[in-house]
Amino acid sequence: MKDRIDFGMVGALLRKQRQEWVASFKKGNFNAVGFVFRVVLIVALVAVFVVFFGNFLDIYLDVMTGGAPHPQERLYEVLSIAYTLILIALIISAVAQINRALFSSDDMRIMSALPVGANTLYISKLITIYFGQFAVTAVCVLAVNLTAAAHLAQGAWYYAATALACILMPLLTLGIASVIALPVHAVKLFLKERFVLSFIFIVVVMAALLLAYAWVLQGVKELLFGDDLRYFFNERIMNGIARAVGALYPANLMAGLFVSRGRLRCALILLAVLAVCVALSAVFIRLILTRALRAGNSGSTSVHMRKRKLKGSRSPMAALIKKEFLTIFRTTDYAFSYFAVALVVPLMVFFCMSIGSSLAERLVAVDCNLELAIFLTLLFGSLSNVFCTTNISRDGKMFYSVKAMPVSPYTVIFSKVILCLIVTVLSQLLSAAVLAATGYVSVPVALFLLLVGVLFGFAQICIATRIDFDHAKFSSEPDGEIKESGNTVSIIMVAGLAASLLVGGAVVLARMMFALRGLAEAYAWVTFAVAGVIAIIAAAAGLALLMYRLKSRYYRFSGGLL
Repeated sequence: MKDRIDFGMVGALLRKQRQEWVASFKKGNFNAVGFVFRVVLIVALVAVFVVFFGNFLDIYLDVMTGGAPHPQERLYEVLSIAYTLILIALIISAVAQINRALFSSDDMRIMSALPVGANTLYISKLITIYFGQFAVTAVCVLAVNLTAAAHLAQGAWYYAATALACILMPLLTLGIASVIALPVHAVKLFLKERFVLSFIFIVVVMAALLLAYAWVLQGVKELLFGDDLRYFFNERIMNGIARAVGALYPANLMAGLFVSRGRLRCALILLAVLAVCVALSAVFIRLILTRALRAGNSGSTSVHMRKRKLKGSRSPMAALIKKEFLTIFRTTDYAFSYFAVALVVPLMVFFCMSIGSSLAERLVAVDCNLELAIFLTLLFGSLSNVFCTTNISRDGKMFYSVKAMPVSPYTVIFSKVILCLIVTVLSQLLSAAVLAATGYVSVPVALFLLLVGVLFGFAQICIATRIDFDHAKFSSEPDGEIKESGNTVSIIMVAGLAASLLVGGAVVLARMMFALRGLAEAYAWVTFAVAGVIAIIAAAAGLALLMYRLKSRYYRFSGGLL
């Protein structure tokens, strides 16, 4: 392994990565729907953040301590907390990108056999990751800083420091990520063979994220429904915030650059922290690269499983359903994206229902819990039910082995549909039970929600399976795992969002219109009729699309290879 960095080779590797990135935008490779969807989603999220963050600043910047307001001090505290959250998100993202680039990249097996220095290869990967981190940092920091400047006027230095923060923050996160990337990879390998423990770990992480999500929603609710938040920040709370901010290194140092809090000292300490991160990462580089290059030469890590005796014969359908379940359950990324997300949907529905119900009663004095429940059930159901988009591609080359077996095409395809439907039914059942248990809807209405959610989920599964069957793309990785989402995921998510907005939005607006005219009770049946009929039509259409010439298409199937 060479220690010197060949900057000429770094430039060549960067050009190679740039050409690969440009090629991803060419017709046939470019996920146009997903790209547009991500851009629209980012713009919408930034717009929502700016509105709510601005409302929060109007309250927080006027909070008094010691009998007087200190807006610059409040700004320092807000920026410190915001930068801490940004740094945590960037570090998690950088660790994932480093591990993906070194241990899961297609070209590592090739590069490990070429006369390319390990440090040279690593630097080229880090530079590419840096540019991605810089783009994300710029969006986040600009949204925070410019919103703050709009509510509290700042000088020229503030804007210069904003540009400096966009440059320095990715360097800081990459340095920290380089240190912890290898331990994280070791934990991932440890959990890879321990499927139950891995799934428990995933659920715990999701639960922690949901608690944070609920906390954010509670804050949004306070911002929307009164001035209670203003009185929340008493002297005791503000002292606690000041102590907490004092421990938020290095985010508070970054925030100190923007306000009069020893800018030179903050800059020098930040440079020292950056130098320490670079030194530590240099030590860990050799360890990371040694592991990565060995993995590239020897292929993926083998999984040793205990041999178990067969418990008896199963029907082809039962055997295939079990195969689908094990494929997902034994793959950490699949288990997180498919099972764990589906299990937390009920809590997401409940949290948003508490906000939506209060908002409707506060703004228009209308009880539209049923209509909101339909909208949220369809919305989160469509966003979480994405594992059906890889029903064919997920099999990889194993699909041809199953295809060669004396098993009916309908059995093969519907084993995938049934597994997805089981998870959908479980998720929708929990959602309906939570809404009924918390009193937002009655038990009969909860059963109706379950029926509507399952029918729409079934339609989504059938349509996604058909699209993936027509445009399957098998992974070239030894384990067959799909690392990136494709057009099918984007199409299904956009279609699910559109359906939930059209159906859910229509019944909510109809309910409000009838209620404002005093006709809510007389036309209560409209909600059930509209949602029920459309759900039945959607399920029938999805099934018809999947069944259309399925047998002939199955026997002619020969695609899927990337």
